[in-house]
Amino acid sequence: MSRKDTLRGLLSRREQELPGGNSHESEHASESGIEVEEKKLQHIRSGAVGAMGRSLGNIANAADQARAMIAAGSAVVELDPAKIEASFVSDRLTHDGEAYDQLVEAIRDTGQKSPILVRPHPSKADRYQIAYGHRRVRVLAQLGRQVKAVVQNLTDEELVIVQGQENSARADLSYIERALFALALEAKGYDRKVIMASLSLEKTQLSKLMAVGHSIPRNLIEAIGPAPKAGRPRWTALAEKLQLAKSTLIDKVLADPKFGSLDTDARFDMVLAALSAKPIRNGAESIKSEQGVKLASVERKGTKISLQFDEKATPEFAEYVMGQLRDLHRNYLASRKA
Repeated sequence: MSRKDTLRGLLSRREQELPGGNSHESEHASESGIEVEEKKLQHIRSGAVGAMGRSLGNIANAADQARAMIAAGSAVVELDPAKIEASFVSDRLTHDGEAYDQLVEAIRDTGQKSPILVRPHPSKADRYQIAYGHRRVRVLAQLGRQVKAVVQNLTDEELVIVQGQENSARADLSYIERALFALALEAKGYDRKVIMASLSLEKTQLSKLMAVGHSIPRNLIEAIGPAPKAGRPRWTALAEKLQLAKSTLIDKVLADPKFGSLDTDARFDMVLAALSAKPIRNGAESIKSEQGVKLASVERKGTKISLQFDEKATPEFAEYVMGQLRDLHRNYLASRKA
């Protein structure tokens, strides 16, 4: 038996029809060069997914079955985008960049090639919730077209695993979006095993991903955007440099008019460059009194700072400062504890 026949057999078990209001028409649509017949939508009420327990193995199996339904071209229906709501866990930053514009043009010219996956909304009648395909729904709503979808009963855990795994398989989310998705699941109380399964990551990989997400302020991430060209090493470098940077530096970058005019990857580069820049030192710096008298000069070289006094301009001042160093240091330590 072929793999396709096996998938069709797996997905045809004990299906029941959706409630009234769903499309009963069928048509032919091209999917990666293969003509598949869009069948009358059937809703699995008590079949394989409906009868599943909540173990991680069963949840992963549900994710496989959902993807198999799409691959087999099974049970595709057209839905009004106004009746489709986003997943209860956000998996991407809002970013209408070049890739989104290209998707709009592609769907406008050739139509929706791949159906999305939804589930009946758990609390709203005659509405649906997206497992994956958020951008396609946005595009089709923008174009005023119906959405081709497969509807499947999914628990919350099944939905987030299908959602995460599909995006991971398609390399559809940037590194920082994957981090935010993991943090969102953590905030909703999902344990690490479910988060690992949803992103197809091992424990160590997930820990590093979430550490980066926790280390970078959310407002900065949203200002930068998904930055798809910036992978783990560069986001990690940014997180590390932030620990040593003054908040005023980031505020200055974000307030720069140039920042808002850049695309998301260029914004990331601008922030990282600002954090990586070394202070410009132009020789020795003079320290003067309120009357303009030169008291000393400061010169920085690497980790060394030299303080030089002009005894001609301020006789015996150097001796006085050296006598005050212990008191100055004690006052400095006290100020840090305050």
